[in-house]
Amino acid sequence: MDQFSKERTAYPVAQLACIVNQLHRLALIMPEAKFPSGMTVSQLSTLGYLSIMRDGEDVYQRDIETFFKLRRSTVSSLLNTLERKGLLRREPVPHDARLKKLVLTEAGLAISGQARSVMQKMNQVLIQGLSPEEVTQFSELLGKVEYALSSSNC
Repeated sequence: MDQFSKERTAYPVAQLACIVNQLHRLALIMPEAKFPSGMTVSQLSTLGYLSIMRDGEDVYQRDIETFFKLRRSTVSSLLNTLERKGLLRREPVPHDARLKKLVLTEAGLAISGQARSVMQKMNQVLIQGLSPEEVTQFSELLGKVEYALSSSNC
């Protein structure tokens, strides 16, 4: 085992940081990644979530907070920015005057389609060479890591 392998085994967080950096670089070089300038990863992730993860369901600010494990103020600022950019709008719902559902505009749908394409290609690259059983195991392990991190009150 070489020195880098030993370090990654001893410090899984370093390995995860390396993977995150590689995924970020991969996203930037994909031909589909022709996003408008000034788009952040958080903004793109939110648009992707609205389009991909909750397709057809009403989505509210608290859903974004819960899914991404972000503070209310952070999500509020993020949504305000997306609204100012004309990528989403907040619509009242008849059953609760306090709630506003998040709806992508046409421009938001176009960008979220690009984000979906990039995410699908990144998923393909990420799991290439893994058997279906390994993909399942990998997903389960990531879920455990996510749970451990969220349980640590970070």
